[in-house]
Amino acid sequence: MNKQNVTQQEPANPTSDSARSPSVNALKFKFITDMELAGLASTSRRTYLTAVEKLIRHFWCSPAKLTEQQVFNYILDYHRQNPPVGTFNSTHYALRFFFQQTLGYHWPLFKKK
Repeated sequence: MNKQNVTQQEPANPTSDSARSPSVNALKFKFITDMELAGLASTSRRTYLTAVEKLIRHFWCSPAKLTEQQVFNYILDYHRQNPPVGTFNSTHYALRFFFQQTLGYHWPLFKKK
């Protein structure tokens, strides 16, 4: 088989969901860059990246396509699993950073109460 036939082509419809949302790899690169620019320690960056990767694996789609309600339900389900407080807080802060800084979503979910 010719390698040229194996490569992915751009979507034919430029207004489709996949054409409008950035790829997971592009988001990962932007997220890592945003964390570095914010001065997060390397251990924090790894922890935050792991938290976002778990979210991606849970929904099996780009996080840019998720709704606030989906993320809220994910955090609530995770909280109900009774993780250690520090682990839960790290996950919450990671998701807040990702959605606010990397995606620019300023949802009420992540507002301080």
